[in-house]
Amino acid sequence: MGIDLALVNKELEDVVAERALLREKHKGATMPEEARSRDEELVNRGKKLQFVIEEEKQRIRDEEFVNTARYLDDPAYKVPLAVNADDDGRRSLQAAGWTIKGGFVSRMTSFDREQAMFPEEVLFGPIPKDPVAAHYYNQTRAVMQGEYRDAYVKYLKACATSRSESMAMNRLTAAEQNALSSGLDEQGGFLVPPDVQAEILARAAQTSVMRRLCRVLPTSRDRIVFPAIKANSSSGSIYSSGFVGGWAGETPAFSETDPTFQDFEIGIKKLRVATKLSNDWLADTAGNMLAFLAQNGGENMALVEDQGFIAGDGGLQPRGLLNSGISTIDVEGSTSNTISNSTSNTGSAPKLIDVEYGVPSQYSNNGSWLMSRSVEGKVRKLVDANGRYMWLSASGSGYAGTPRDIDGYPVYNSDFMEADGTDAAKVIAFGDFRNYIIGQRAAISTVVLRERFADTDQTGIILFERVGGGVWNTDAFRIGVV
Repeated sequence: MGIDLALVNKELEDVVAERALLREKHKGATMPEEARSRDEELVNRGKKLQFVIEEEKQRIRDEEFVNTARYLDDPAYKVPLAVNADDDGRRSLQAAGWTIKGGFVSRMTSFDREQAMFPEEVLFGPIPKDPVAAHYYNQTRAVMQGEYRDAYVKYLKACATSRSESMAMNRLTAAEQNALSSGLDEQGGFLVPPDVQAEILARAAQTSVMRRLCRVLPTSRDRIVFPAIKANSSSGSIYSSGFVGGWAGETPAFSETDPTFQDFEIGIKKLRVATKLSNDWLADTAGNMLAFLAQNGGENMALVEDQGFIAGDGGLQPRGLLNSGISTIDVEGSTSNTISNSTSNTGSAPKLIDVEYGVPSQYSNNGSWLMSRSVEGKVRKLVDANGRYMWLSASGSGYAGTPRDIDGYPVYNSDFMEADGTDAAKVIAFGDFRNYIIGQRAAISTVVLRERFADTDQTGIILFERVGGGVWNTDAFRIGVV
């Protein structure tokens, strides 16, 4: 039986806050005996709580791994019949834990999270004339078949005990090799079976800050293009969707005084995560390789995604939030290039309010803060004229509980946000993150490298993901710089 992580985290935050107040009270002076004793108690209690938290997190990870392996191996969730573009194909998918609704095909994952995977047309619509899209449709339908999944699993197990990838392939029958070849990609690897892809993407959504906050659109193409509002020079982007409006009869529907339209494009980029594993470990755990890909691969993929969605340069990476031309507001404090203040100098405190209120009201209703954990710690230390902390973390633990808040808006952390201490660093973002759109092409593939690391008795595994992202409306955000 596990512990309540939310309560333990809250106790740890209380311990940290009490120690900060104690040291602030006796700053610049030798603490009296009673205060020193209490300080020691708080330090020891904090260390114990940190150990308990890490121990519980590891227990949860271990339990999730076992549950994921069991779920992926459960015959009840394997596609029982061929998935064709007809009613029998739909019923076959639904019997194996898939749902078809709202124009998307989704998969229920091992931790009761439904993961959208494909537009419905990919599996059940006509094959498009565009050759790239047609290849994606045909390949996706091929890898949905039960024989592909069986061949993929057998190939991974064979790689764990073979001296090369070609030897592993030779352990498959001709029919299995033929089935597996339908998932071959341009890297020379094979597409991960769709149910395992769903587990990977759902894990990424658990770990990734941006996936939790932003809009995710499954796509079958290499780019997404749809209309967006180009802010009017005088009225800004009052209209917060792909439509503008007015009262009938007043002006034409497309007026020169309204915000104008522009195309918004997201290019699908290629992300990769890689690991090297001991061959002895692989041989012992080959049966759980799918769970390993889902859990460990998905968690690492989420971090690489966040780096791109937050700080990407728009080249090989997506164009990240910090590089999208969003309006900035100065938040430099009483100490240069930092978030800071004192009882005699308000510093960063009122400037954070400027960031919050710089976002138009139609976006602020769904506002969230994003900053590194170290910057949040400095925000928590901002004080009023009487030395009292202005924004204590009172709403929750931030882990397995209600997110922490500043001024009533939830706070999320990512170390891919810039740290303070450098002039013009972009340290804080605030806004409606649904206006950052993530394009997801469900085509995760894996490459196994057995021969390259033979001298170290290891096997390399690379996962490739197709994903992109971009800010749909820059007016929905403001960024604080020091």
